Amino acid sequence: MSRTIPFLLAFICLFLIMLEGTLANVLTDISFLPSDWQVTSHFLLIFVIFITIFFDQRNTYYSFLFAVLFGLFIDILYTPVIGIYLFVYAVAIYIVRNLMKWLHANFYVTVLMMILGVFTADILAYFLYNIIQIHNMGWNDYFFHRLLPTTGWNVGIGIVFYPLIYKLLRKWQYIKFEQKD
Repeated sequence: MSRTIPFLLAFICLFLIMLEGTLANVLTDISFLPSDWQVTSHFLLIFVIFITIFFDQRNTYYSFLFAVLFGLFIDILYTPVIGIYLFVYAVAIYIVRNLMKWLHANFYVTVLMMILGVFTADILAYFLYNIIQIHNMGWNDYFFHRLLPTTGWNVGIGIVFYPLIYKLLRKWQYIKFEQKD
């Protein structure tokens, strides 16, 4: 069982990428959101943050590997420039991983890390797209109409699924790293 856990995590990441692509069309048609809001799902990033907090050990790098691998996959599927999300997700996970060396894994720290991760990833993507002139959205429009709604949406989804993912990853961590065969 312990050898299959990384593959199960990768399968969940792949499912979340497909879910993000599906929800991208649905979120644009939701009528109760203001029409000028642009909400982007970062479910993969939220899940990889959970992996960083509740599964990875100090000497394992599953979360970083998943961030790079599936960030590239998102770039190939959904973005016009290869490498943006590969870089952005890797930087966000690197920051979260280094902060978790000093913080204890609990609900409040997890929410803080989700906020920090989504903020970091989305702001970096904004600046990279701005540098290569893919878009020309102003900072105020971006901050109030995209960054804040995106962060709220993703952190809200992370909070809803926190109990399930927490228990699953703690169980798999025990099986992978602590259980004697």
